[in-house]
Amino acid sequence: MRRALARVRSGAVVNRAAVAVCAALVLALWCAPSATAHTKLESSVPAAGSTSDRPVDEVTLRFTLPVSPLGDGIVIDGPEGAVAADVAAGDDGLVLVATPSDTLTVGDYTVTWTAAAQDGHPLEGTFDFTVTGTDPGEHGGGAGTPSADPTTTPGETGTGDADDGATGSDSGSAHDMSGMDHDMGHDPSAMDTPASRVAEAIARLGGAAALWGGLVAAGGLAFVAFVLRGRDEVDAPVVLRLARWAGVVILGGLVVRVLAGSVLVAHGDLAAAVSPTAIADSFTGTTLWDVGLQAAGAVALAAGARRTLRGSWLAVIGVVLVGAGQVLGGHSNTVEPRWLVVTADVAHLAAAATWVGGVVSTGLLLRARRRDGRDLDAALLGARFSVVAAVSVTVVGVAGVVLAVGILERPEQLWQSSWGLLLLAKVGVVGVVGAIGAYNHFQVVPRLTARRRTVVQHARRSHRAGGMLRRSAGRETTLMVVIVLLTAWLVAASVGE
Repeated sequence: MRRALARVRSGAVVNRAAVAVCAALVLALWCAPSATAHTKLESSVPAAGSTSDRPVDEVTLRFTLPVSPLGDGIVIDGPEGAVAADVAAGDDGLVLVATPSDTLTVGDYTVTWTAAAQDGHPLEGTFDFTVTGTDPGEHGGGAGTPSADPTTTPGETGTGDADDGATGSDSGSAHDMSGMDHDMGHDPSAMDTPASRVAEAIARLGGAAALWGGLVAAGGLAFVAFVLRGRDEVDAPVVLRLARWAGVVILGGLVVRVLAGSVLVAHGDLAAAVSPTAIADSFTGTTLWDVGLQAAGAVALAAGARRTLRGSWLAVIGVVLVGAGQVLGGHSNTVEPRWLVVTADVAHLAAAATWVGGVVSTGLLLRARRRDGRDLDAALLGARFSVVAAVSVTVVGVAGVVLAVGILERPEQLWQSSWGLLLLAKVGVVGVVGAIGAYNHFQVVPRLTARRRTVVQHARRSHRAGGMLRRSAGRETTLMVVIVLLTAWLVAASVGE
């Protein structure tokens, strides 16, 4: 009777903890700063490809949402090379203005701009214009309005979009990290170099490591709460130790992401990228919240994961912080309606964590029991997790569809952009993992449960079936690593890539 009451109380504590975690995560995301739509270069003066019959005193860029200049912000190259100019933001960040030290006279000019959207994604672009006259005329030079219509479409001005991708008429791409404090050398071709591409790949791998650590840690805690009950609670320290090391993985991934991101926005200039000022300037927009929340959560995980779930309350808080940081770093900050997209993103992340962390924890426990010569007892373990996994897969699917519909501006982007193709690839891998899980749920687990009732007669077969479940968990874990790598790329990339 006492044991039954203890189990009821333990279940009530777990349920309250789960509700508190979800509520805290939604609240943290709701209160954090955000962008509410796609950020694009709306227009420029002079306009891209235009010809001005009088000197130009300033170059003005107007964006659809507030931005922050990165590095030089705006670089102007003319017939005699780089043109010295002061760059300032105006209209609450909607406008960037470059004022040359000398008026731009006859010649062809190239404007290269770099800025960060509110969600921290860097935007880059280039465009050209021509000046044919030297006489300011009756207008006195003014703002150097070109003869062409200064209000152009984003496609004409060489835009950067944190979420749907066109970042310039010649070069440039949206990246996961932002910010730099160095001289770009006033070379537009420096935007796309081998060093930048390598740094971009490393930054995304760092982001993938942080995402993997967060999923495993959160899913491990959920596994302890919902699967390890009764006599299986003795294995809780094994899974909680996994959560502790997952916190270390998150910290390592964030360090790699920040350092590689600094090199990325410095276009391969290592000397500039490793300077304290450059690293500090890389935290633009919501990047500070994104990385900061994850780092704080990782520390809480590493320090707070104890031998019992009740004693690991600090680790639970760490999971909330890590989850908040992950959602802030995604596309949900640039899509409306925000309440729906944030809710779907939270549900997607929580379900994915429960699924991924549960599979890893299952494989880890079965290996540990086999190594220690203990009874695998895979029947009860598999039966409990099978139900949790089924619910998680369903939530992942529904929430993923909601997010895709919100992020994609038109269905054709699914097959006309590398972002869409990678999304389809991710869906395919998820489908394979789901099929493996379905097979375990409908075939392996029922066999294990049936044999568990006659364990004396079928001990050898039960052990063999338990080994099958363990190997299946290993295969699922491998595929889930692929899914996380694809997810990290999709989070960091623009839809138009």
